[in-house]
Amino acid sequence: MKKLFAFLILCCSFSTQAQESLQAQYLNSENLKEKEVFLSKDIFDNTFTKEENILRKRSKYSTAHFSLPKLGTLKMVDLINSQFPLLFYSDFNSIVLLSKELALLNTIDLTGRFSAMDPAYVGTSTQKNLWIVNQANQSVLRYNMSTLEVRNIYTIKEDQIKTYQSNLNYLYRVTTTNQIKGIDIYGNEVLNYTLPSDYDQLQIVNNKQVFYSHLNKLYYVDMEKNKVLEIAIDVKSILGFFYNTQKLSIFTEQKINNYQIKLP
Repeated sequence: MKKLFAFLILCCSFSTQAQESLQAQYLNSENLKEKEVFLSKDIFDNTFTKEENILRKRSKYSTAHFSLPKLGTLKMVDLINSQFPLLFYSDFNSIVLLSKELALLNTIDLTGRFSAMDPAYVGTSTQKNLWIVNQANQSVLRYNMSTLEVRNIYTIKEDQIKTYQSNLNYLYRVTTTNQIKGIDIYGNEVLNYTLPSDYDQLQIVNNKQVFYSHLNKLYYVDMEKNKVLEIAIDVKSILGFFYNTQKLSIFTEQKINNYQIKLP
């Protein structure tokens, strides 16, 4: 009898954990054109999308777009500092820096100065520096746009990386075994966390918080407490999402659904 009682308590405990979730309050929706893909929203509630090789920005009062066909394929868009979007064109190994109005400020031709460089990732960092991951030799570089100096700060040991993400102070990589590993601007290792499952989409907010989607469900992970919460939302498919300052945007069926969410 005691064993049965203990078993029932254990089952109830697992059931309670499985049902624990985060509530999201629906705010509004935005419709996108057929080929537009949602990228992110900033603290000013501007919406950024990509349509093939065109970057678009929408606010409540205006729209802007940028394209540079001569550089070919727009491979990456970095919006960590939305006032100065950063674009990477893989065909010509070129980095483009834009203003907040999406006007061209500067173009950096990496091939001209670093003929052997093969960037797998480019992102904005601190003090006019860029993160560059050179997959030719698995090195992480800090490129200063003012002095044009390059510093090698780290060597990646894993053979295959699923994705890279960054913010101003940290660069993250996700391995094929779903480990999130992070380094700081000096090359010090600051994070090593394994996700509880595979993922379809991922957003690493900082060294403690990450969101990921899997099989059309969305999860929030407190990596410091090793706690995973499912986010209660009523959507059939999740094509993308973005979290910023207690607002969560979910891209589904050419529509962006915006929610208010309070993290624990």
